[in-house]
Amino acid sequence: MEGIMLIATKVEEIMTKNVFYVDLNDTIHKADELMKKEKIRHIPVLDGKKFIGMITDRTIMEYTLKKLYDYEDEFGEEGYDKITDFEHIMETNVNLIYPEDSLKKAIEIMVKKKINHLPVVDWKNNLVGIITSTDIFLYFLKILQG
Repeated sequence: MEGIMLIATKVEEIMTKNVFYVDLNDTIHKADELMKKEKIRHIPVLDGKKFIGMITDRTIMEYTLKKLYDYEDEFGEEGYDKITDFEHIMETNVNLIYPEDSLKKAIEIMVKKKINHLPVVDWKNNLVGIITSTDIFLYFLKILQG
């Protein structure tokens, strides 16, 4: 029965709907602070409602280290540069999934690509949620507990 539930379960049933995000014109500092405050490892970047990329804690760390060791660069005050000024901090070639896709498809993508999150977008590329490995584990735990 659990196998049938897995096949029938849609991403929209278990995804996180109220997603923290930053706008393309926000600062890198804002992205970093929001990620720390909310204890999240990745944050979507939007242009209006459109999903355009993802910033991860790893790219923030790489940015910070570059700023520390590349002191000859004439950038703005550390962390207050706009995301648009440093688009390389944002991953733009991101795997996406749709709300009506199956949980099975989400798991297959995550395993194949070795990632732990998928932004969920509608057909106009508007961000509607995110599904993470934690969401999936919580779903399976609920099934196991009956």
